Amino acid sequence: MAAVRSGGGPREADENTETHVTKPSLGGRMGLRPFAIRTIGAAVAAVVLALAGMIASASAAAPSEGDAKCLGCHGAPGLEKQLASGESLSLQIPGDAFAQSVHSVIGCTGCHTDIDPSSHPPAENSIGTKREFSIATVQVCRTCHSDEFEQWGKSVHAALVHEGNPGAPLCTGCHSPHAVIKGASEAMDTVPCKSCHGDIFTAYAASVHGVARSNGQTQAPLCFGCHGAHGVSVPSAGEGMKDVCLGCHTTALTAHRKWLPNAELHFDVVSCPACHSPKAERRVDLILYDSTAQREVSESAGVPEFESPTGSPTAKRPGLDPTTLWTLLKTLNRPGVEDKTSLKGRLEVRTGVEAHELAGKSAAISDCNTCHRAGAQAFQSVTVSVAGPTGIPVRYGASEKVLSSAFSIESIGGFYAIGGTRITFLDVLFVLALFGGIALPIGHLTLRWAFRWYLNRKPHEPRKG
Repeated sequence: MAAVRSGGGPREADENTETHVTKPSLGGRMGLRPFAIRTIGAAVAAVVLALAGMIASASAAAPSEGDAKCLGCHGAPGLEKQLASGESLSLQIPGDAFAQSVHSVIGCTGCHTDIDPSSHPPAENSIGTKREFSIATVQVCRTCHSDEFEQWGKSVHAALVHEGNPGAPLCTGCHSPHAVIKGASEAMDTVPCKSCHGDIFTAYAASVHGVARSNGQTQAPLCFGCHGAHGVSVPSAGEGMKDVCLGCHTTALTAHRKWLPNAELHFDVVSCPACHSPKAERRVDLILYDSTAQREVSESAGVPEFESPTGSPTAKRPGLDPTTLWTLLKTLNRPGVEDKTSLKGRLEVRTGVEAHELAGKSAAISDCNTCHRAGAQAFQSVTVSVAGPTGIPVRYGASEKVLSSAFSIESIGGFYAIGGTRITFLDVLFVLALFGGIALPIGHLTLRWAFRWYLNRKPHEPRKG
């Protein structure tokens, strides 16, 4: 696995960084001026680069004697091996590509330590499938790239591999081991992610981030800037994309406070693409949340209760109804269970493709009526989600009635805001509860005052005559 810059988003330039100019030296025997120093330094750098280029060219043009012997066979077009599975494993190594690869300096035997040139090819070399061969090859990459391998081991890609997903990427799926070019993974044309995520990459390329990157603005994030290079994570899990976006847009919350009421609340319950992907369809996702552990409930905790014939996130069915959702929470919070489960609501876009169709801030939705009106489109699509074993949220369809039913008052208490969701029924209940809460202490104080007045009033004087 080739080393690729990983972790975090690209850093923005600091506009307050000062530029220090070195003053001419007044002492010393040489007394060189800064211009002369820079000129000599540039000349030395040019010579070094030229020598490095000559060495690299010579190395590329003339492989070692051992490598030349290997390429004598493996450079032949069409060289392949028939596997027991019936698949054909290509054994061809393009010599020119390998000569330009960062691995060329270690040579063929640097990775293929198990091969004895004197007895190669062996009489028998059983390889079951191409997938088995790729999985075994990962251990070779681990020898040199231990840090990257450890990061990958915690990624969603590794989790999919452990699940047995045949399409989950391994080291060689993203980095061609015989043609690894430094920096290739950081270029729009050669980034490996688009091999599997073509639709998402197409959406990204047309977004404000992709256009900026294509125009040479290298500080604009590419895939690894948000997802990580080897420790690939799922930004839609946990706090959603908020933390990822704020990693670069550090002043976004301050800027939103200037015009957006309750900006902090919006940042907590509204995913950034819900406003910054203006053409996307939106939905409300009610996340089953472990209030004690402060994380999403894992899939294994709630799957049996979700197996209902009425609900599916893709089928055209009503989905989980209010009573079923209320019963689910009661079951998860039954007596004796320490970890209390609640629902944490979030307004988000419906697909990963739409999440990458980010527009410039001038095109972002800023009209409050888009969501804060009766019958808003976003509140007509509802899902209930748990955390899958790979970190990817597993969503189950729910009826939009869960947001407006009396059975759901306890269910969506953490998401509902008076007047904000335009759910008239809940607004009325809230007003009645508020009125009752205010009326009771006022009535109590009034009765106390009247009773004291009655006890303290002066007795009537007897009439004369």
